[in-house]
Amino acid sequence: MSTKKINYNARDFESIKAELKRLSKEFYPELNDNFDDNSVGSWIIDLVSAVGDDLSYHTDRVFNETQIDSASLKSSIVNVAKLNNIKIPGPKAAVCEVTLSCTLPCDTTNISIPDWNYAPIVKRGSVVGNSTYKFELTEDVNFAEQFNNDGISNRTYTAKRNSNGQINSYIVSKTTIVSAGVTKIYSKSITENDIEPFFSVTLPEQNVLGVDSIIFKESSSFQGTPSYSEFFVDEEVFMVPNQSLMTYRFFETDSLSDQYRFGSETRYGIINYNPNQEDTKFNDYYIADELNPTLYEDYTETSENGNTKTTRYYKGVWKGLSQKYITEYDENGFLKITFGGGTDTYDAPSSGNTQYAQYILSKMVNNSQLGVLPKIGWKMFVMYRVDGGVRSNLNAGAINNVITSNCDFLSIKATDQSVKNSVIKSLEVVNKMPSIAGKDMMSTEELKNYIKYASGSKNRCVTLTDYKSKVMDMPSRYGCPFRCNAIEENNKIVLSLLNVNGDGKLQSLLPSILVNNITNYLSHYKSLTDYVELRSGLIYNVGFEIDLFINKNYTPSTVITNVINTVKSYMDISKHDMGEDIFIGDMLKEINEIDGVIATINLRAYNIYNGMYSSNKSFMPEYIETNEYCGTNPQTYLYNTPDGSDIYQIDLNQTDNVLYNTYNSMFEILNPERDIQIKYKLK
Repeated sequence: MSTKKINYNARDFESIKAELKRLSKEFYPELNDNFDDNSVGSWIIDLVSAVGDDLSYHTDRVFNETQIDSASLKSSIVNVAKLNNIKIPGPKAAVCEVTLSCTLPCDTTNISIPDWNYAPIVKRGSVVGNSTYKFELTEDVNFAEQFNNDGISNRTYTAKRNSNGQINSYIVSKTTIVSAGVTKIYSKSITENDIEPFFSVTLPEQNVLGVDSIIFKESSSFQGTPSYSEFFVDEEVFMVPNQSLMTYRFFETDSLSDQYRFGSETRYGIINYNPNQEDTKFNDYYIADELNPTLYEDYTETSENGNTKTTRYYKGVWKGLSQKYITEYDENGFLKITFGGGTDTYDAPSSGNTQYAQYILSKMVNNSQLGVLPKIGWKMFVMYRVDGGVRSNLNAGAINNVITSNCDFLSIKATDQSVKNSVIKSLEVVNKMPSIAGKDMMSTEELKNYIKYASGSKNRCVTLTDYKSKVMDMPSRYGCPFRCNAIEENNKIVLSLLNVNGDGKLQSLLPSILVNNITNYLSHYKSLTDYVELRSGLIYNVGFEIDLFINKNYTPSTVITNVINTVKSYMDISKHDMGEDIFIGDMLKEINEIDGVIATINLRAYNIYNGMYSSNKSFMPEYIETNEYCGTNPQTYLYNTPDGSDIYQIDLNQTDNVLYNTYNSMFEILNPERDIQIKYKLK
């Protein structure tokens, strides 16, 4: 005996309508047995079927937006990332090593060395670049010091001689790191309306690379902008000389539950600061970043020419952390800053409670485990950076101009202002290597892939997926590879990396800057026993020849352009991951759907290498033409590659129309206008 219910698999209009008609005829034949199109029964069933069809559509749509593979709205994908505790990275700034040089006079007492009294300090934030792109120094460059801030020797000097061969000055050069983008300051006075648990601020513009630092002055009446150095004092609380206000620095963390940060151990901190004591008195030069000089040791190597200081080691310690914030990008690309939910001041509960109750309540009221809030009346200053992206990947030599130089001179013996001006005027810069690692905000497809790989990561590197997601999550100011993949090989973790150049093309070059940054970043997350090796990835440049039947009623040139654009879009490197295979069948399906294309007759794929192409030759099998008349010969090609390049046709029959990648490689069309060739017949 049948029951009064319909098939729940009926989800569209026609199937629901059919089920309702069946139900009516079977159980209610006496009410209406006429279901013609102009009948009342048909009208009612059509209305109910339309409602059911609409509900099914929206139910499916809402469900699809909760699944990473089927979601189409970027806001849905961002929500999936938040639910999985995944931090979405923003755009990345290109980084580059540059050589900064200046001309110093000879020492008056020893002509064989420069006069280091006139050696300038070019301050962090000074701008170099060209007429189009700007890069900023990421550290102070002290020409009087042999080392950089990381303790690495980076200074050289050469003598300049006059026509008589006498030394009259020296060219002193130092290498340093610059990062693409422009620094901006956002300020806000904290009012009573702002202070609530997990108080948040959204920066007012898009394309933000990240927040460099946030500091608060303890009075909203503070005028002007804090000095650049104040933003980078490695203390939560400090005082600037000649200021009566205290300054509070908040530090960015991955999670508000983080209780520690790694910083430099200092010789003295704010607790011991006493302007009346000789050992802590500061002169006019000492600004915020000198309030807490870091402890270090110099390493000296012995050579034939004597002892030479080559490295400086700074002492790092883990420090407790309560003043902290997190950042996250929304679906529109704006950066949101969120502070903690507690307070660092003791608020005693009502004295009417018992002593035990006051103790328990005080722990709840004064809980700062998730960070503390700023106070009413403070003034906030947010230092952040904008611009960068793929377009900041420049060729060697492109950075050739000192745009803005904020310079200072340490020595009190540097009294000749004309010499100081001459030194500053002599500053020059050049990048001998290209700037790399600039990257735009992730596309929707990239974001989906990123979430898939990062979803299992728990802020440590245990699995291969953890290593990959951590590398791709490296802070923007230190650069980031375009693609990364990880495997285990002979009991070690091997990370293969690829970059993109300024033209958006794959690049296997791994500068030491990027390698060192990745190594240092992973050291905080990897297991103690893991050995990690970084390698350059492989680039397989490919070309295609496509034979088509084109409808004679269409303009062939328009159809061919659309076919080339379809192939370019399908092969776009931003849509594929390292190690991902390319399915030719899917590309053919898209080509056959183009207006004017009747059918694809044939498609031939080629691996092009050497010369202006990548030197990597694919492992894919080569197509060899064999027949009884000409024997066995390599296939011929429709077009000639540039001089110095080699080419072979890939046998797609042996690979089932799939271009197979290795774990460390990607396919790329280097020049689509040349490497996609179309033959056609009108029909």
